[in-house]
Amino acid sequence: MHAKNKIGPFIATLICLNSMIGAGLFINPKPLTLIAGPLGFVGYILGAIVLMPIIYCTAELASLHPVSGGIYVFARSYLGPVAGFLSCWSYFVGKTSSAALMAHKFMQFLQGAIPALEHVPILLCDFILIFSLIGLNLAGMFIGGRSQYIFTAMRIIPLLAAFAVGFALFNGNNFQVVFSDLGNVFLSLPIAVFAFLGFEMICAVGHLIQDSKKNIKRVILSSFAIVATLSVLFQLAIFGVLGLSLQSTESPLGKLFEVAMSTFPILGSCLGAMVFVAILGTCFGILTSNCWNLFTLASNNHLPFKSFLTRVSANNVPWGSLFAHGTISCTFLAITTDQISLQNMTVFAQVISYFFTTFAALSAVKWFKATPMPTWIPQLGIASSLCVLSLALLRIVNSGVSFSFAAILLVGIVSMAVRRFVKAA
Repeated sequence: MHAKNKIGPFIATLICLNSMIGAGLFINPKPLTLIAGPLGFVGYILGAIVLMPIIYCTAELASLHPVSGGIYVFARSYLGPVAGFLSCWSYFVGKTSSAALMAHKFMQFLQGAIPALEHVPILLCDFILIFSLIGLNLAGMFIGGRSQYIFTAMRIIPLLAAFAVGFALFNGNNFQVVFSDLGNVFLSLPIAVFAFLGFEMICAVGHLIQDSKKNIKRVILSSFAIVATLSVLFQLAIFGVLGLSLQSTESPLGKLFEVAMSTFPILGSCLGAMVFVAILGTCFGILTSNCWNLFTLASNNHLPFKSFLTRVSANNVPWGSLFAHGTISCTFLAITTDQISLQNMTVFAQVISYFFTTFAALSAVKWFKATPMPTWIPQLGIASSLCVLSLALLRIVNSGVSFSFAAILLVGIVSMAVRRFVKAA
């Protein structure tokens, strides 16, 4: 590829940051406070420590395989096609759950802002929004170019304003820690991890980065360090002003700006609205990109209905996979609209793909001798994955949605098994 078509490491870092600084950072203050109280920020520190070996394994494999395909390629290359499917399918399911949550959070905001919508069932609003976004995608709307700059600005401006307000009005008396908070920090881990998801997306375009074998690892590691730092500071800043009132606050930033800008309420409302527009952009971005994971699985003969799932429109949109993506997103919302439950479903499914990635890294080190990385790093990554999976599964079971969620995961796995059996016969 010509050098002018390559992405420099700085731009690649911005892309990675933009994929990570999504809605999780802005919607996490309430659940983190509900679970860990004043120590919600410690959940981010713990999450960063637990994820670090997983991040490093992903970065190492990305430098070995700077090609399109990302986590699917990693698992398939070192563990075989079945592992490649399981990794990609679980990742698809996790991202689909995340898209459902983003759509629901935006509609909650819209219903609060537009009184005429208050009496319309929110599930109906969610479904209409999801398929409206699908329609925009099919019509040729692309979440790139200038629109990407707009959505980035709508994340960064409120974030900077929150830091300014939070540390200006910071009240250390809000941090009255009780013994139960210490024990609950560990339980907040899946929620904290939710805010860090997305670092792996840069792997899909690793081949476009200049000197990718050298730079992609730096891009992933530096981006993760920046996001982890911002997350800790954000939770500290917003809790330092609002304290335990965050436990009942659906729009933490809106409440923060309402307190700080009581004489200019319209300014606070605009900054709060920016966040929800960014959340809408995140939902659209997931729908736009994640449907290609389903397309990839169908193209590689892992799923039935290949002729439907691989259909592409004149605008180069895999509309069959996109429609299936939207339908599954609506199914998640029909199961539950609870934020913590949907976050745990997202984390559980995506961390399954991280488990396969770390296992692939161990295989690359121990059996393929593809990298001099110490074996203890992928071993620690496997242990970290299992730890997060256990906690997320516990929360899913306690929320009462485990059977429905397992059914969605198993549909794809059973479909793959049947497809392989028929092909072998």
